[in-house]
Amino acid sequence: MTSWSHGYVNDIEYLPGFYVDQTPGHLQLSCLIKGYEPPLTNDVFTYCELGCGQGTTASIIAAANPQAHVTAIDFNPSHIARAKRIADQSGLNNIEFLELSFDELIDKQSLRDFDIVSLHGVWSWISQNDRDAIVTFLDKGVKAGGLVSISYNAMPGWTSILPFQRMLLEYSRLSIDRSDKRVIGGLDFIDKLQKLGCLTVGDEKFFGRFRSNNKTRSEQDHAVYLAHEYLNENWQPLYHADTVKMLAVAKLNFVASATILDNFSDLQLTPEQMAVTNSLPQGAMRETIKDYFVNRPFRRDIFIRGAQVISDARRDELLGKIGLASLVEPSEAKYIISTPAGEATLPQSQYEPIFNLLAQKPRTLLEIYDNLTSARQEKIPALAEIAGILVGTSQALPLPWGIHENKNYTTKLFNENAIKPALNRESSFVALASPLASSGLNLNAIESVVYHFAAKNYANSEILTESLNFLTQGSNPIMIDGKLVNEPDEITASLKEGVLWAIENRIPLWKTLLMLD
Repeated sequence: MTSWSHGYVNDIEYLPGFYVDQTPGHLQLSCLIKGYEPPLTNDVFTYCELGCGQGTTASIIAAANPQAHVTAIDFNPSHIARAKRIADQSGLNNIEFLELSFDELIDKQSLRDFDIVSLHGVWSWISQNDRDAIVTFLDKGVKAGGLVSISYNAMPGWTSILPFQRMLLEYSRLSIDRSDKRVIGGLDFIDKLQKLGCLTVGDEKFFGRFRSNNKTRSEQDHAVYLAHEYLNENWQPLYHADTVKMLAVAKLNFVASATILDNFSDLQLTPEQMAVTNSLPQGAMRETIKDYFVNRPFRRDIFIRGAQVISDARRDELLGKIGLASLVEPSEAKYIISTPAGEATLPQSQYEPIFNLLAQKPRTLLEIYDNLTSARQEKIPALAEIAGILVGTSQALPLPWGIHENKNYTTKLFNENAIKPALNRESSFVALASPLASSGLNLNAIESVVYHFAAKNYANSEILTESLNFLTQGSNPIMIDGKLVNEPDEITASLKEGVLWAIENRIPLWKTLLMLD
């Protein structure tokens, strides 16, 4: 690492990734669930991402919101060069990528009056001086009523991992190798300590969490992830109360969590825990106590500069305009939710009609309510509950500007380019933009190939044939249920099952979200 990185890993690029909780519609919904005036009234807005990495999330937001202007900032020139090239190839003219450090932001007069500023994977990985510089920038750069979204490793949830991370960092300092190789060497060393009875670094089950890549990344990508997560010199999980105190200097008030289910206290705490929490004054102490009860290791905090509490009537008026698009078939709907407070059961008599309505087509929350009222349903959940539960359990996608048919060429061109890393076998996941959702979706390798041929307007039978021909080239082993499979017939059968599922379940969804013609 060199001095310009301020102790942050810079010898390997951060992995590309799309984070839906940073998107405007998701943030708007979180504010409304908690009863605060959201920052946006339409799809014309200014958005800034600090620490944008390879620019995946920022580019998705720009491609899905052609009326918006997006500014994406990162200190790593490799990230910015790659992001600029992809944006140029995709014809994105409403996004700019800037190579700037946090202390260079402060005096940039052009970086002002943002509706939304987001930071993912930044706040607890940088020095206090850099956090101070960010606060100064936010004080100057966020307009009144504007929103700031910050995600970070949180205390006390990381308490048990502190000795592990420190040993990993200290051992990695003994090597001059690349960061991804150093982190693997550090894991091997800690493995030896653990087997010799050093439980300070965690038991075998604890240690296994770091060895496993959870079948979502290659071994190489997992090493890169671990290096960026744990080898930064200023790695420091933070208490929510301290983050609130720092951001108060920029006149920012905490209003909600971008982890939507966290906004429903009865899903997070037992009745007894809620009684203790509610006995405290409103403010940072309540949130901190929640973190103690649930041992929360990661927070996605939303702040507003000049937060305004709104009436229930105003909240329902704004919620009623938001649409929902179903991500599940009614037969696959989840009625039992695992939460920190235990299992919660959705009343099937109340929610099954909602799943059935959304299976027909996307609908606004007001449409859903009116349909349920017309059907004389005895009990109807509140609009905030319907949206929060369905989006929070990944069973629906919010459509912040309602239902429309506004496809655009830029989104189509962006998606054609965004799919290429999967087609070139450079990545097992890609993210594509949806004009209807003003957001995006992550696609796995099989879905990416199916999307590619569906975008050519092939019939389903052709999509099946072409996708299987493409996926079986080279007969590489694949992972099925955690096991490496080498037999060609078994590989083909598994791939065919995945392709058929995507044809049946994903192509209709992509068409609904205006991602396909």
